[in-house]
Amino acid sequence: MDPDLLTKALKKFYDTKEDIIAQELVGGGKNKKKKSSNFENEKENEERKRKQSRLMWEKLASILSEQKLSVWRSLDKSMTKYYSLLVDRQNLIEETGLLNQQNEELKTLLN
Repeated sequence: MDPDLLTKALKKFYDTKEDIIAQELVGGGKNKKKKSSNFENEKENEERKRKQSRLMWEKLASILSEQKLSVWRSLDKSMTKYYSLLVDRQNLIEETGLLNQQNEELKTLLN
């Protein structure tokens, strides 16, 4: 999947889930009597935000199934090996360039 599309999909999922959770939390409080104290309302809002945050993180934690997570881990492992291979290859190419330069210098000294 294209990284840009994945980012957009995760953002859309997050926004949708956040809206649903907020509606559930706010909708669940409609039957309650109004509190007269601002302190209690603030405390209630804080608790609601904590619940909303906790639910959001629980939902985000379960986006990937174990099989997909295993695939991503394997991909990460393979890409790490590939990166180290490319770094080694770059070092060898640089070393070869230095050896060619030294070889040319030695040829000119011999002539």
